[in-house]
Amino acid sequence: MSEYLETIESLKKRFKIAAVTDDWLGHPIIVFKTGGREEPPVLVTAGSSGVEVAGVYAALELTLQVDVERTVYILPSRDPTGFHEASYILSKILGESVSVESVADLRKLLTGVGAEFLLETGDLFLAIFKGVGVAASYSLDAHEAAELLEKEIQSQELTDTLDGTRILIAGRSPQTEGEGEMSHFLTVFAKEGKLLTYDDFSVETVPEVDFVRNFVDREDLGMVVDLHESKNSSGFYVSQSIEPSSGELTILYLVLDQVRQYGMELASRGTLESIGLQVLTEGLGCGKGHCGLVDYVTGKAYAFAFSTPLDKPLESRIRTLSVATLSALNAFAIACV
Repeated sequence: MSEYLETIESLKKRFKIAAVTDDWLGHPIIVFKTGGREEPPVLVTAGSSGVEVAGVYAALELTLQVDVERTVYILPSRDPTGFHEASYILSKILGESVSVESVADLRKLLTGVGAEFLLETGDLFLAIFKGVGVAASYSLDAHEAAELLEKEIQSQELTDTLDGTRILIAGRSPQTEGEGEMSHFLTVFAKEGKLLTYDDFSVETVPEVDFVRNFVDREDLGMVVDLHESKNSSGFYVSQSIEPSSGELTILYLVLDQVRQYGMELASRGTLESIGLQVLTEGLGCGKGHCGLVDYVTGKAYAFAFSTPLDKPLESRIRTLSVATLSALNAFAIACV
């Protein structure tokens, strides 16, 4: 059993389970119920991408740290298969112990097990084995590789061949602490030529996304906080779909102040503009299309995406997301008065 699954089993003994399902490889997507009984409840989620690990670690810690009167639901990882180490996942699929430490190792392994290579360019390959797609780039990170792969699938007329296939894209981030050359996977779902991530709420196709959507629809939530990491900023920032209300601003100003006091710089106005956000202040912007869950929840509850910079040490990223989320939980009580 992996360290993550051991942690989940330990938490199951201490906290109520509000909802649970298994992802495509049998790993639990679980929502823990913490806090008190006050309503409306809050939902904290993380790990929509397996290559954004700090949010998952922060969510696991928050499950133990939350001490408020309000009901708080915590979903530590929306893509637990992607969050696991690549070697662990490949071993589980193959039914034997394997180890991969580089993209070259991955390609050699796939060749050795007789995988069918559907696509191979100078920098990118895609192979299928046991019904699962595995892709990697020698120079791009997982999200960049996904964008290129989608274009190649469309141009090489592989849309029908791959329709309904899950593809694991190697999370190549050698300069990022907690990631590395060959560590975690970004899981995507091929549908009509598009590669859907677990943060795409635009269609009802991916069971793991439907689980989160159904939970949000079922619960009368007051606030949703989605934890992310960003390679496009050297500072922390909050994004929303639309301009915040006065109640949301009460929460966000406290969050930004606490993050600043912790010692994490805030994303500059110029950085937020380059990301495509409408700038409200340092560390705060709005605009649709940056977080699928936040877009989906907007209008039903307060909805924020907290993003910490990938170029910072892992422990700093975890602490920043924890500080920001705990601040939001405390401020929500004030905003609801």
